[in-house]
This record gives sequence, structure tokens and C-alpha cells, in this order.
Amino acid sequence: MEEPLNPNPPEPVPSEPAPAPTLVAQPSLLRKIFMGPNGLRAGWRVLIFLAIGTVIAKFIRLIRGHHAPSKVNLDIPGPMIVREWVGFFVFAFAAWIMSRIEKQPWGNYGLPLKKAFRSRFWIGASFGFAALSGVMGFLRLTHCYYIDGLALHGIGIWKYAGIWAIGFLGVGLVEEFTSRGYIQYTLASGMGFWPAALLTAAVFTFGHYFNPGETFLGLTDVFLFGMLACFIWWRTGDLWLAVGFHAFWDWGLSYFYSVPDSGVPAMGHLFNIRVQGPAWLSGGSAGPEGSAINIAFDVLYFLIIAVAFPRRQFVGMQPRSASPRPETEPVASIPA
Repeated sequence: MEEPLNPNPPEPVPSEPAPAPTLVAQPSLLRKIFMGPNGLRAGWRVLIFLAIGTVIAKFIRLIRGHHAPSKVNLDIPGPMIVREWVGFFVFAFAAWIMSRIEKQPWGNYGLPLKKAFRSRFWIGASFGFAALSGVMGFLRLTHCYYIDGLALHGIGIWKYAGIWAIGFLGVGLVEEFTSRGYIQYTLASGMGFWPAALLTAAVFTFGHYFNPGETFLGLTDVFLFGMLACFIWWRTGDLWLAVGFHAFWDWGLSYFYSVPDSGVPAMGHLFNIRVQGPAWLSGGSAGPEGSAINIAFDVLYFLIIAVAFPRRQFVGMQPRSASPRPETEPVASIPA
């Protein structure tokens, strides 16, 4: 039997209206150009750093009343020490100003003071001098390098050994801090560590291009060393080993083995020497850094660092604020 129809059917329930779309304000083009996950974008911060350092350097030169020569044809101890150490302190101070702005510890830029001249520095110093000695030994075996006797005697040996050690320590500090240091650390937060390393190594190489005796193979070595220094930072967590390597490699070139360093000879070197043979093998006017033997050794240095320090220790820039950001500005992972 069929059920009777309900005389009072239920009224249909009205459906809820769909929520109106939320209008989210998009960041302006100007903000995208200047601002990123860490505040002001990395490239602009590097330009500010360089501008601060340049202004301070210009002011110091104005006080001193003269300008440094654009080209250095002979490293002389006094002017070289002043040039390198003043340059380091100028850009170290510029980086300190940036560290206050960015709320980052100054030591994050590659040279933490608590590790200054500790074991890593001396490992690097020993590594640098031993590596150079290996290169010079091969140059002697290939009849490209000869020592004809001492160029210094008595107290002069120790005097110039110490003076050049001070000078090349300044070279290691200023070149590592200005070519890597703040710039590498900051660019890594914007483009990734290794793209930044390629860029800083290229700029480092360009800075040596104007040395009077530099050659193509010499510049190749400069680029490879720039990459090696970045790799050392990546694997050790700071630049102290690279500073030690750089300083005592240069000390060994200019003072101990008495050959040109990136095309520049030094006054007050230890030995009278002879260099002969084809330039691609002997290094020619660039010195041993322009030798194919040295280029082959460069590859070996990467392998040694990879084995001695098997894990990454580099820590990239931390975001300036841990507070959550709106959905329109998601927190981006910092490439490394």
C-alpha cells in the first residue's frame, strides 16, 4: 500500500553564500627590487659595504696627503705593510658597521676573533708553505729553478724574514676578507654559496690582471685559489686556514724561494736564483703560479681539503627576524 503524500513538505534550507574572495596586497615592484627574505637584498648590501670601505679609504688617503700607486712593480716592505694592513682594517671596520645594521655577529663574515691564529691558521700556514715547496721541488727536477747562493747575510736574513711575514700576513687577511669574507657571505644568502664563489673568484682574478708580469696560466691559478679558499670556508666554517695558506704561500714565493708572486718580485729576498725553460713550465714572468705544474697541484689541494675536512661547516646568513611573515611573503630557505 502506498504511503499518503505529506501535505506539509519541509521548506528548502537556503545555501550559505560563498565567502567573498580576500584581496591580498602584493608587494610593490620597488619592494621586490630592494627587499628579500633577509631584508635588503644581498647585492645592495654588498654595494653599501664597498661604498663605506671606499669612503673610509679615501678619507685616510686624504689625511696622508698622497695616493697609492695604481700599479706595484716591486714589493717594498714598508709601503707594502702599510698598504695591506690599512686596507684590512678599513674593510674590517666597514663590515663591523654592516654587522650592526644586519644584526649579525662580525665573526660570521669568515674571521671569528675567538679562532684568530689558533690551530687552523697554523695548519693553513704549514700547508701553504709545504704545498709551495712541492711545486718548487718539481720545478727544480725539471731544471726550471736554480739557487745560486744567498742574497742576504747575517741579521738581514732574520730581519727580512720577519718583515715579510708581517707584510704577507696583511696580504692574507685583506685579500681573504675583501675577496671572500663579507662579500662571499652576503652574496651566498642571495644567490647560493657556489654561484657567489664563482663570482668572487672571478673578481679576485680580475684584480690580479693588472699585475705587470701576470700571464694566462697565472690568472688561472689565481681563480683556482679563489675557489679553493671558498671551499676551505665551506668545509672548515671560517677563513683562518685560508688566511694561513695564503700568507705563507706568498711569503715562501717572495722571500724564501725569491721568485715573483703573481708577477711581482720583492725586495729583500733570501736567495739569488735562476729561472729557465719554457714559460708554461717555469711560470715565466708570473713566477711559479704561472706554471702548469702549479695548476696540477691546485687540483690536489682540493682533494686534500676534501679528505681532511669531510663535512660542510659553513653556516649561511640567518634571517633577521624569527617572527612569522604574512602569506604574501613566505619565508624562503637560504641557499647555501
